[in-house]
Amino acid sequence: MRHELPLISPRQDQIVRLVRSNGYMANEEMAQHFGVAVQTIRRDVTSLAGLGLLCRHHGGATPVSTVENLDYDARQILNASAKDAIGRYAASLIPDRSSLFINIGTTTEAFARSLTKHRDLRIVTNNLHVASLVSGRMDFHTVITGGQLRPQDGAILGSSAIESLSSFRTEFGVIGISGIEDDGTLLDFDLSEIQCARTIIRNSRRVLLLADHTKFSRHPMGRVGDLRDIDDLITDQPVSEAFQRHLDAAGVTLHVAENHV
Repeated sequence: MRHELPLISPRQDQIVRLVRSNGYMANEEMAQHFGVAVQTIRRDVTSLAGLGLLCRHHGGATPVSTVENLDYDARQILNASAKDAIGRYAASLIPDRSSLFINIGTTTEAFARSLTKHRDLRIVTNNLHVASLVSGRMDFHTVITGGQLRPQDGAILGSSAIESLSSFRTEFGVIGISGIEDDGTLLDFDLSEIQCARTIIRNSRRVLLLADHTKFSRHPMGRVGDLRDIDDLITDQPVSEAFQRHLDAAGVTLHVAENHV
């Protein structure tokens, strides 16, 4: 049985977003912003730093590295309800008896959990957790790629994974991402993850990108592609007018999943 993960409060979620947006936030600034005592913010920052969601410094906090992703447990916690909403919405776009790729990420895992009412799916994945989530369905035909297992998050990577993914052509490619630039550039941290995502994009007739709002404030170094490489963006909050223009120019359909939590 998987261990229970601690939850972060709405204020703590907002702290993470503020720090990522500003690059550095002083504890006093955050205390004034939220109308709470500085000691309360210090406790929040200490807790969030312990979860790997930001870096604590004397008097304030900074974002985590742009060259290394958050720990898997931290990614599960951050914006979990929004990821579940996105997963449910994306699942509603997949007809029964479809073929699909599902790649690495906690949001794509939320999508896999939402496939319980589907029938006769053909799934190809390089995500061991996704494979486990759908493994009990007798009418699902699931292919797990070869490759090297990354134990901290269940990712299957490397040249064998890329070769395995290249052997299939599916109706849908369901992918996650680590960051999105204001101009629509799609970003990730790990070169092998990027190569696997690109392979899925090339071999899918319709590409669904699942990305909660926090991905718009993260800027990894690796380029996966741009909005022209996807067909649908499923997120949990409306986008800016400028970003909507980029979506329109690329012919991407925006879907905003309602998050009632």
